[in-house]
This record gives sequence, structure tokens and C-alpha cells, in this order.
Amino acid sequence: MDYTIEEIYASVGKEDKTAGLTFKFESDTYNTFGQFITVVFLYTQKEREAMDKLIQNNPWNNHGYVRAKFLGLDLEKEKLTVQSEKGINSEDISEILYFKTPSKNTFHSEDKREIHKIEVPMKSQSKGRDFDWMYGFSKKQVNDGIGFSPRERAFYLGGKIYYEPDELTNEEKQEIYQEDRTLDVKIEWELLQIKYIREEISDEEKKRLAELYGIMKSESFDILNKYLQDAGSSLKKLAKENIDQAAELLMKVMQFKERRFTVMSKYPIYIDLDSYLHIYMRHVEEFQVTKHFEDKDNFQWNEEDVFTVMGHVLKAVEKEYDIFREKNPNKRYSRYGDYSMYFEGDYYTFHIETNGRISTFHKNRKQPEKE
Repeated sequence: MDYTIEEIYASVGKEDKTAGLTFKFESDTYNTFGQFITVVFLYTQKEREAMDKLIQNNPWNNHGYVRAKFLGLDLEKEKLTVQSEKGINSEDISEILYFKTPSKNTFHSEDKREIHKIEVPMKSQSKGRDFDWMYGFSKKQVNDGIGFSPRERAFYLGGKIYYEPDELTNEEKQEIYQEDRTLDVKIEWELLQIKYIREEISDEEKKRLAELYGIMKSESFDILNKYLQDAGSSLKKLAKENIDQAAELLMKVMQFKERRFTVMSKYPIYIDLDSYLHIYMRHVEEFQVTKHFEDKDNFQWNEEDVFTVMGHVLKAVEKEYDIFREKNPNKRYSRYGDYSMYFEGDYYTFHIETNGRISTFHKNRKQPEKE
């Protein structure tokens, strides 16, 4: 008796279960992959929704190829491509082994997902001595050709002014100094913070640091107010209607730090304050101040876990993004529709601008939810 694509989906595909596949002797799949492999079957959102409908019809009698991800280390690249693009013939499978324990929080669940994190406690050294290794690490990343977000680049250059001013290259000097020979404000901000925390700052520099803080605070407030207006509100209006929520949003904005999600890439993928507010105010329940975006799909994650989830999704495309950016320096990188990324029960759409900034990131709407 041959396996059908319905049986494969119902038994292991629907819940993303790990499956051990034994193939029929001398079948095409046997000759390609060997007698036994371990996989997780792959489905686009449209395929998954179509299969949900198909398994409701009896009898199950459809055969064909089902895409899968190989879970192992000993399969050639060409065979991996066949497996993930063409798929495995259901009629070539003689046995599927899997655990029958139920899965939680998958595609069909509307509950919030839970992500398990390992938090490593760290202690800060006194008088800013952590800047020694922080700058050293940034320097190593630059030497290794790893791409930085704008804020990381500003920290590196500010650190180099502090630690190695005589080693600045001509290209770096052009980045650091403006036409009037004053420092770029973002680099100056990083440099003065280093001096302040290390208790090596002059009174004049303290005044300048306070001035820069005021400028950055005003810019951050303006960005927040812009997104509140997009949502049909404003800082002034929200402060009158819900002072606690206004204060909380202001605090989150002031505490926000630009974040890079890539680790070893030449081309960075990062989120800045503009991206953060664009994504969170549309798709994070705790950030919504009106019903203006109620037609948007919220993340099925707690607010504090959204960054972690974004990191997992973007890590899966890191190598592909490097290749794309190398070939297409002036094109936006996008994943949507059938090319949306699947993670822990949800499909995600996102767009990355040419400089690596994430401009859009959200969970796709599911057909059952529409119904």
C-alpha cells in the first residue's frame, strides 16, 4: 500500500513532526537518498491551507511529490536541492516513523506562542572598562569584513578616536568629520558616552553631551509622534486619554537600541527606531493605541519575544541575503507569498532595504482566520 500526500500531511506534515522515512528497495528515491533519511516536510502557506481542506475528503488517494528538509549532515548539496525543491515521491515511501505526542502552538493554533530562551547574566566592570573589549571586538569584526548597522559603525569610529586616534584611515576621517571639521553627531555621541562612563569627560564635553541627548530625544519623540498620527492619535492626544500608555511608549522609545540580526555577514540586516515603531505599532498588541490597525494581524508572541523571533527568521536567510545583496546592490530584498518564511507555526513577510534596514516584518494572515 502506497502512502498518499494526505496521509503524510495528516500524520506528520500538519504538526511539523520529525519523520523517519524508509524507502522501497530500488525505487528512484531509494537510489537517490539511500534506504532511510530523517526529514521535516515543507509546505507554503497556500499548500498548507489546501491540504487542510484536502484531508477532509475521503478516501485519501492522491500521490505525488512532497518537499522536505533533510535533518542530518551527510547529504550532498545537489540531493538537498532535489529534496527541498522537487520533493520526495510519496509512492516510494515504505514506512514513516514518528512520535505520536501532540504538538502545541502550531499553524492551526490562535494561542500565543512561547519561546524558550537561555539568559546569561553579565556583570559590568566599573568606570567603563567594558569599552576595552567592546571596541576590541568591533575592531576584529571590521577586520573580518562583517557589516555593521549605522549605530555600530558610529560606535566603532567613536571608539577608534578614543583608543587609536593615530590609526584613523583617510576614509574613516571622511566619515567622522563634516565639512566644517566638526564631528558627525552620531559618532560624537558615542565618543562622549565613552568618556562620560569612563569618567574622563571635561565640563565642556558634558554640556555638549547633554545637548546631543536633547537633540536625540527630540528626534525620537518626533518619530513616535509621526507613527501615533498614522494610527489616528498623537503624543498630546494620547497623554490626555491614557497618560500611562503615553509614558510607557516614551520610555520604550528612549530605551530602544538599534539592533543587527546578522552575525557573520558582510551585509548587515538591522532594525532602527523607525522600523521598530512601524512594525510594533501595527503588529504588537501592547503598542496599539487606537483601532486604526485592527485589521492587521498581531504577532502571536509576547512583546519581549518578538525580537528573538525576528532573529530566528532572518538567520534562516542570512547566507541567501549576502548572495542577493552582492548581485543586487540597488534592489530591495523581499520574502512574501509562497516565499514567506515559516517559523513555529506562522509564515512571515518581510522587506529589507538596500542599506540592510528592515522596513516591513509581519505575520501572514491565515485563511481559517478569515473564515
